[in-house]
Amino acid sequence: MWVTEPQIFLAGAVADKSIKKVTIRGLRAVPKMREVPVEGRGFGVMVSLRAGLNTIEVKAGGKKVSLKVFYVPRANKLTPPKGFKRMYLHHNPAPLKCKECHRKRRGVFNFKRIIPARSDCTTSKCHGNSMSKEAHVHGPAGAGACISCHSPHGSLLPKELERKGNDLCLACHQAKKEWLKEANVHPPVKENCLSCHDPHQSPARFQLRMKGKVVSELCFNCHEKTIFTKAHQHGPVGAGDCIACHRPHASKYKNLLIAPLDNGKVCFQCHSDRRASFNRKFVHKPVAQNCGLCHDPHSTDYRYQLKKPVSILCRSCHERLNPEVFRDIDDANYKHPPVSKGKCTECHDAHSSNIKSMLDKKMPNLCFKCHEELGYDIQDSKYLHGPVRTGDCTACHRVHGSKYTRLLVRYFPKEFYTPYAESKYDLCFGCHNKSIAKKKFTKELTNFRDGSYNLHFFHVNRKKGRSCIACHDPHASNQAKHIRYEVPFGSWSYPIIFTKTPTGGSCVVGCHAPKQYDRVHPKLKRKRQ
Repeated sequence: MWVTEPQIFLAGAVADKSIKKVTIRGLRAVPKMREVPVEGRGFGVMVSLRAGLNTIEVKAGGKKVSLKVFYVPRANKLTPPKGFKRMYLHHNPAPLKCKECHRKRRGVFNFKRIIPARSDCTTSKCHGNSMSKEAHVHGPAGAGACISCHSPHGSLLPKELERKGNDLCLACHQAKKEWLKEANVHPPVKENCLSCHDPHQSPARFQLRMKGKVVSELCFNCHEKTIFTKAHQHGPVGAGDCIACHRPHASKYKNLLIAPLDNGKVCFQCHSDRRASFNRKFVHKPVAQNCGLCHDPHSTDYRYQLKKPVSILCRSCHERLNPEVFRDIDDANYKHPPVSKGKCTECHDAHSSNIKSMLDKKMPNLCFKCHEELGYDIQDSKYLHGPVRTGDCTACHRVHGSKYTRLLVRYFPKEFYTPYAESKYDLCFGCHNKSIAKKKFTKELTNFRDGSYNLHFFHVNRKKGRSCIACHDPHASNQAKHIRYEVPFGSWSYPIIFTKTPTGGSCVVGCHAPKQYDRVHPKLKRKRQ
């Protein structure tokens, strides 16, 4: 071995209880003596070394042992021979007595066990009292039992440690060895507990290497801090409480999490009040897999710790899963405001729902969240349009975007007056008879006729024809046949009063004088067939 100290304390033990002294040769003893007394099978002597190689011979009971020590003075550039290992010794060696650290049994010292006797290491004689003044002191340091961790005889390890790395800590904290069996072990646990714990003292619990009470202060010694500094921080991150989600030593789960990611189990450790809202009939796939697919668990620039803005986040999956939806959106001349504003969650629940497509509510109540006035009108109306009655707004409207105004699924003219063309009424003819306004006279195509005179033809099929909504409310009305309450004329509106009879009806409106029609007894004076 090689050392940097000019003096060392040479200690040893003999096998034979009857041996009372050992002879030491090849050194300069302090005091000058060659024969060293043996007590309880142990002996020790303070010796001085000369620079370079020292060969020391210890002889007792007819047996001898040679020890080669290479002394390298600190100011010297001597290089130890190959094969010599550094022996770390206390920089201020002093004579030791075996009884200070070992007990006798039947007159013989037990060198396999150490008495953690209090030393003067932390007094003014040596290191001072700075090692035990903080609020949290390691047990051996508080008891002054430095030799629990440091060898008084020297060690092949720096700081005269008894064992290497975590083996030193696990010698006492044996139960913690179970951590090493876990699937995921924090690197410092494998390598060196002292990365996180101060072996002597700390102002923080568990001798953690931090000055304050915030755990993240310790974690940031290794982990990148910038991922925690964005506008919206997860609660535990803002509080610096990393161990709210992560185990500091080892875990069965990836990223040292306290619970598995699937089905939000780790998140529900805190968000237990939200559990019911994740267990409805239809569960969003990311919820069943990993909340982290949508939420950043540390910090983000977006509300609710979302990884991206809502519209971009949703699109990153659904463009692949539902390509037809995004074709509609991209090709649309008119987009539903929640879509154009990137607020998918105005209609869809991001976690789970009892309604298909993860809708927040059933139609039409979902639509009435925004179209509130229309909702009141429909609820107060006696006659509902078929799709409205069945709650199917999508029969006429696209929910994301459309080529046509008002998000209509098919074309319908914007104009109140428009020349007739069957294609202009694709929307209505998706359900209603396409021939309803083709013939001037009929007894089959419509009940809106005077005798056989087709009054739909009269109103619609002309150069200045009226569109369907000139007379009909497309949603609901308190007048039969969904006849609307009023008809617009520029900045004016004139009321429509419609009365239905068993074979016809009457209409009082600002468009023309009051009129009556009857399928059996015609009322209008015009040519009939």
